[in-house]
Amino acid sequence: EIGENRWLDNILYENERMGKLVGQLLELARTESVTPQMERVDFSRLVQGEALPFESVAFENGLQLICETQDGITVEGNSTQLKQLVSILLDNGIRHSTDGNAVNLRLTKEHGYAVLSVINKGNEIPEEHRKQIFERFYRDDEARNGEDKHYGLGLAIAKSITEAHKGHIEVLCYNSLVEFKVTLPLSKN
Repeated sequence: EIGENRWLDNILYENERMGKLVGQLLELARTESVTPQMERVDFSRLVQGEALPFESVAFENGLQLICETQDGITVEGNSTQLKQLVSILLDNGIRHSTDGNAVNLRLTKEHGYAVLSVINKGNEIPEEHRKQIFERFYRDDEARNGEDKHYGLGLAIAKSITEAHKGHIEVLCYNSLVEFKVTLPLSKN
């Protein structure tokens, strides 16, 4: 009713930011405390489907998303949570890619496990930060304070989802590349 007002605009902006943060906190609490409904999931197909919308996101960021997925990989899991895991890793890889022209998404079978990797060119994460990166609210770059609507919860959610699926997540740095690697047990036939 009062028209343009910078105070109201700021309140609306902060309300939106807090809503997003609360939503992420609730999602993290849910993944840590609720045992997800598990079923046999065609992980190859799920990963390919989740990658599609990120092709345009990568393109808008001057990158190409290269997907290499082995067909026929199945896991026991919750498809909603597994989709979220793939999305978190792709979003992270695209946002933190530096001096590169591609983000690589790979899914393979190795020794009874599905191995999902998102690899991008990026700044090496110091060894002492690699364990902390999966903790709540951890931000490697202290200068960023959530203005980009990322609060340091995505990788904590990814870790929680991975652990709920009896898997393992890690970050590797080599040759100016950063790789987030998830291993999940394959479903038993």
